[in-house]
Amino acid sequence: MSPRRAADAPELTLRELNRATLARQMLLERASLSVVTAIERLAALQAQWAPSPYLALWSRLRNFERESLWSAIEKTHTVIRARLMRGTLHLVSARDFFAYAVATQDLQRGAWNRLQVGQGVDPKAVAKLAVAFAREPRLKEQVVAHLTERLGSFGGPYKWLIWRFVSAHADLVSAPPGGHWAHGGTNAPYVAARHWIGGGSRPSEQVALRLLIRRYLAAFGPASLADIAQFAGQVPPRIRPVLEKLAPSLKRFSDERGHVLFDLPHAPRPTADTTAPVRFLPRYDELLIGYEHRDRVIAARHRSAVYSKNAIIEAVFLVDGWAAGTWALTTTKSDSVVRIRPFGKLGRAERAAAVEEGEALARFMAPEAKTHGARVG
Repeated sequence: MSPRRAADAPELTLRELNRATLARQMLLERASLSVVTAIERLAALQAQWAPSPYLALWSRLRNFERESLWSAIEKTHTVIRARLMRGTLHLVSARDFFAYAVATQDLQRGAWNRLQVGQGVDPKAVAKLAVAFAREPRLKEQVVAHLTERLGSFGGPYKWLIWRFVSAHADLVSAPPGGHWAHGGTNAPYVAARHWIGGGSRPSEQVALRLLIRRYLAAFGPASLADIAQFAGQVPPRIRPVLEKLAPSLKRFSDERGHVLFDLPHAPRPTADTTAPVRFLPRYDELLIGYEHRDRVIAARHRSAVYSKNAIIEAVFLVDGWAAGTWALTTTKSDSVVRIRPFGKLGRAERAAAVEEGEALARFMAPEAKTHGARVG
């Protein structure tokens, strides 16, 4: 599968790709969907920063309320929080969890096995004991202590590697309070997915990768093999065979650099002149991570202000579909204000739209405040 332009692949401009992305991401118009359906359409939501998935859905859904997402996590277990793509915390639907686990964790399982098997640790024994013990939510220290009491000490130079080995083999997922708006820590208890999710099991690798590719294209397409691999945190050679089998059922395009892009046949691809409203995105929004080349959402000259050296990806706001600056909430005992920091000068209409949307965001983030506002600069 050549990354160069196919002769029969229509070229899409950068602006056309931007509009296609905004349409898939529900950033042209807020949608009326359940949180589970929305998360599936978005493929997954970054959950590294506790409020992030709530803010991501607020910017994309009409009349979104925090309680609807928290209920799906805590009560119905229809939304799952786990380390998946690129080893980072994500929210996915319960229906998709096992496929994403196979698609994103199995290579990591193999790497961690090399650290453990050579020291006499049996991955199957680890999984069996961990699943049985984590029938109800347990702290990670409790899980590791339970296993070491029965299997002996685990090898490896880093404790986090040992935990990743255990949690991946047992499909351990984050239980409440993990996923709550106000819970910013990483010390949430864990529970085995097979006890937490009603039904479902690990599919074959091919089935899992097929679902991941189709979910990704629905949420981010048109996109390249390298884009899919970036999102999944996998090497392209693992994705390529499944994408090649899917290719006859997909539409093929090229970008202005000549790279081949794939897409679902009936996915939306609005015209370049489609109007895009101001939208605010949270830290680590997947829109800013899920492509190898991010030109379709952020200009290269602005990246240093968003992607920091300590791996933080700042919260941004979009003007005309592209990242136009960063934002942050400041609060006092009575006030809630969204501080808007543009990369450059905003036009009068753009400034007014940013302030209006920023004030609505301040109300959503701090409903208990007496006053709400947004300020530029």
